[in-house]
Amino acid sequence: MKTFSIQTLGCKVNAYESEYYRQCLIEADYTEAESFEDCDLVVINTCTVTNQASFKSRQRIHQAKKHNPTAKLVVVGCYVQSDHVELSEKYAIDLLIGSAQKDQFAALVAQLDTKPEADYRLNRTFEALPIHGFKHKTRAYVKIQDGCNQFCSYCIIPYTRGRERSLDPDSVIRQVSILAQDHHEIVLAGIHTGKYGSDLGTDLASLLSRILKETPVQRVRLSSIDINEVNDALIDVLKDPRMARHLHISLQSGDDAVLSAMNRPYTTAVFRKRVQAIRLAIPMVSISTDIIVGFSTETKEAFENTLAFARDIGFSFIHVFPFSVRKHTKAAQMTQLNSEAVKKERVHRIGELSKQLQLQRFESLVGTTVDVLIEHRDGRGDHGYSSAYDAVCVQSETPQHGIIKAVVTGYDADTLFAKPYETQ
Repeated sequence: MKTFSIQTLGCKVNAYESEYYRQCLIEADYTEAESFEDCDLVVINTCTVTNQASFKSRQRIHQAKKHNPTAKLVVVGCYVQSDHVELSEKYAIDLLIGSAQKDQFAALVAQLDTKPEADYRLNRTFEALPIHGFKHKTRAYVKIQDGCNQFCSYCIIPYTRGRERSLDPDSVIRQVSILAQDHHEIVLAGIHTGKYGSDLGTDLASLLSRILKETPVQRVRLSSIDINEVNDALIDVLKDPRMARHLHISLQSGDDAVLSAMNRPYTTAVFRKRVQAIRLAIPMVSISTDIIVGFSTETKEAFENTLAFARDIGFSFIHVFPFSVRKHTKAAQMTQLNSEAVKKERVHRIGELSKQLQLQRFESLVGTTVDVLIEHRDGRGDHGYSSAYDAVCVQSETPQHGIIKAVVTGYDADTLFAKPYETQ
């Protein structure tokens, strides 16, 4: 009996693609092992969005070679696409798969003994990677979009994922319908999710309308999106009670000069005005964001502008990243103003702001009713995430299942505490 282990780094799209690889291997009579240290085949699905992500990808490769040197090693994903020459020369890897050939994964693995030839051309069409479900998960991802045409000056992803391309709407409906049978929540994922349909003559709002009308899905959640893509049509669809009350809208900087240098297609005024429109239409919506600190041209004043803007907008929480220079990008050619120490200090300050904003939000939720998707139970209670993507612990003697209503009773630094809602 052949065994395998898959190690996944990076985004929700990678998580989806790893599930496809897992199902391919099971259909090829492999059995999933509990540890990568004791299996016949190790698959590492890599990320390269930051230098740290690339480091972690190399670290996983080293660990696999060190702790299981006899296993066949397959390395896939964005880091392969950007650094396949280095990986070929420095590591004894049996198979490298970059942007292309993911839909040929099963056939390539079957040819491992003959060293199949890799193809590193960027995809121009969407590779359909249909899956049946996510093992032991209440939430499932559907990859609806791939690639990016935006070419932000700091970002390597357009060079590793290629141009924007989308899964046709009928295929999305079929995939959601299948997954909705066993999963309470469906997350629509993409590299640039908000540009869904730009290559097909349709858009994200139209797709969501069809999903809500034609599938039995209980809750739909969007992965990260840009502010310009949250148009009036999308906001109208988001009002549906089955749509998650959470949007993760990437800001990256709260300073207009830095946004321009980053090649981000909006200003802080546009961002602010659109957030106001979203909150007016959907009063209980949670809006979180990404911020990059220490960008090539970010001065101390520009950072202070970002800090003030983020505080003023009142995000639910903030994912903060220190800027890392990526080869092939325009930012790599700019003068770098900030040391690693400066970046670290700015990460800390944004992180502290994020904690403050989250606690303020938690305080405002005490006494309110939230919809929680239960994921697991421990000694404290049933744990899951609300529609607004707040971590919730529902305290009840009776185990809870599915999506339930709960009343928030308190909170700690990162979790809301609640009790099941009881109708009178």
